[in-house]
Amino acid sequence: MLIEVVAAAVVAGGATAAATGGPLVAARRRARRADEDRRQAHEARDAALAAAGAAQAEAGAARTEARTSREAVERETRHLLEHRLPALLSHLRTPHVTVPGLLTPELVGTPIDRLHRALLDAVAEGVAAEGERVDEAGRAVVRGAMSRVHALQLRLQDGLSEIQRRHPDAEPALMADVLALDMLNELIGRAAQTPALATGSTPMLFRDDTHLVDIAVSAASRVRDFKERVGEPVNHLARPVGVMAQSVEPLRAVLAELLANAVHFSHGTLKVDVSLHETQTGASIIVEDAGVGLNAEQFARAERLLSGAHPVRLVELGDPPQTGWAAIGALVRQYGFQVSLKKSSYGGVAAVVSVPAALLVEMPEGHAPSVHAPAPVRSPEPAAPLPAGVRSVPRATETGDSTALPRRRRKTRERAPGPAPVAPVAELPRLEPREAEARWGGWQAGRDRGREAVERETAEAAAGPAREDTRSPQDPPHSRPSEDVRAAGPGNTPVPPTDRAPHEGPRSSTPRAAPAQQRGHDL
Repeated sequence: MLIEVVAAAVVAGGATAAATGGPLVAARRRARRADEDRRQAHEARDAALAAAGAAQAEAGAARTEARTSREAVERETRHLLEHRLPALLSHLRTPHVTVPGLLTPELVGTPIDRLHRALLDAVAEGVAAEGERVDEAGRAVVRGAMSRVHALQLRLQDGLSEIQRRHPDAEPALMADVLALDMLNELIGRAAQTPALATGSTPMLFRDDTHLVDIAVSAASRVRDFKERVGEPVNHLARPVGVMAQSVEPLRAVLAELLANAVHFSHGTLKVDVSLHETQTGASIIVEDAGVGLNAEQFARAERLLSGAHPVRLVELGDPPQTGWAAIGALVRQYGFQVSLKKSSYGGVAAVVSVPAALLVEMPEGHAPSVHAPAPVRSPEPAAPLPAGVRSVPRATETGDSTALPRRRRKTRERAPGPAPVAPVAELPRLEPREAEARWGGWQAGRDRGREAVERETAEAAAGPAREDTRSPQDPPHSRPSEDVRAAGPGNTPVPPTDRAPHEGPRSSTPRAAPAQQRGHDL
């Protein structure tokens, strides 16, 4: 009984506990769930706040980076406009100026660097193209103007020669004034020819094959005060070496510029030495002065201009423009000469003009140099006479030497026996200028009277038998001395002009198309 009572009590207590404990457990569970939800909400809020902060920080960093990048681009752009572009323009004028790079090394290789380089390249190409166009236009203006002046100078030269021919009996003082004008006109011709050659013009003059020593002598006549400032050429040529017709005037212009340059930069009491030599590859002419010389930079510039291998722009010639070396370089490039400079034994400059064998000929025996040409230092050995009926051949064929010069022959017909030959001019006594002028004027007067007498006799004998013509086919009827011979006076000793040697022959005044900063030794 007792046991039943206890069991009932236990069952009743459990039912009471169950009835009262179920809601408490549920409440506790709900409380725990709410706490968990609150905790999760707090965590979510903290995470959202952290994400927002991170986003704000990232946005701030991006803004800072963008601002830094923008400032860097602005600095580089300002540096490009204020320093790099002006340096590039200076570099295009004077290559030794360097163009600076970027201010910020971190930008090397970036799109900003590539864009700036592309901009600099585009500016350089545009400036170069425009400079070429402007330079070519300037060269065309100079070339056209100087060519017209040179053509007028040649016409004036012919006019002065005609005055001397038409007035052989003029007063010596008047003739001296005409010769002075002739010399001045020759200087004007060189002053006009040199800029024209430097800008692409042609020499405008064509001559016959001419002795090399005569070219050296006549080139000196284009220099002011050449009698006092240029020494007589020293002729070391063992053979009568000549220059082909198309290269005579270009070589004369080259030598004239070198001589004028040497005279200009030498003391007034010092003479310029000229010597001629035969070389293995042709011939050379050496112009040596005792002037102020050149430094290393000037030598480099001179070699660049004289080589003719590099184009020369007008802006490189200075102000006033020094066109002498540029003109020589143009002729070197066109005709195949070679001009080199070295220090002379006197401390000045020695210019060596090398003429290739392709431009040289061996002059015929009957074509002697002019009276002004110096005799060779060592006389050439006379050639052995050829057997009867054997025709002379060029030296290269006889000896097999490919470096020997071709020999030009004059075509002449046999002349009828005439009076005994007159003594060579070289054997006649040297005369004073005034005496020579007087003799030459008398010779010209006698020549004109002789012409008139011949014309009368010819008219009277027109109906009679024709007389045998004993003149050479090279001598035209009523031939007169070359227009290049200038002087006047009674006698028979011609006096060569002061501006060019008589061997050169008359010059045409009509332009024709040709075949193909300091000391600087440049005028």
